[in-house]
Amino acid sequence: MAIEYYNILGISEKSGISEIKAAYRRLAKKYHPDISDLPNAKEKFILVNEAYEFLIKLKTTPPISDRIHSMDPRLREELYRQWLKRERMKARARATQAAREKFEKFKKSPIYKTSQIIFTFYDYLSISIGILIILGGAMGLYIEAHDKGINANHIVATSFLILLGVLFILFSISSIRNRNR
Repeated sequence: MAIEYYNILGISEKSGISEIKAAYRRLAKKYHPDISDLPNAKEKFILVNEAYEFLIKLKTTPPISDRIHSMDPRLREELYRQWLKRERMKARARATQAAREKFEKFKKSPIYKTSQIIFTFYDYLSISIGILIILGGAMGLYIEAHDKGINANHIVATSFLILLGVLFILFSISSIRNRNR
């Protein structure tokens, strides 16, 4: 398990605490969800945090197998595996919580709140434009029907405008719902 963490940080098993910290800082900057544009940045950031937490704990706290010398080697090995598994789960939980807390902090920032206001304004403006497009198409068909009569071209054009207006409205409603989750 520990080898996997060394690979995540891109360091050797002989690396000390300073190398672990340097690799962590480098990768945390690269994969931080608030900075990185990569689609899997959040998961990679959590893995980097998990690896860091685990390896620092491994380097600073001797595992249980090192503390109990008189035990049967098989039992000692099993205890060591259990210790590794527990530490990995704890590191993952802490890393996930740290990523969540950073996003929650960002959600309280003025930048996030301002962007939400702008997006909401844009969505309601798009809904209004969609309604105007639908009404404009319907009014145009109505006026054309009373003036000269309608033909297939008028119906196709009106259908296209109504479809365009409905798309404006649907995309805006979808955006509002996604933001309110």
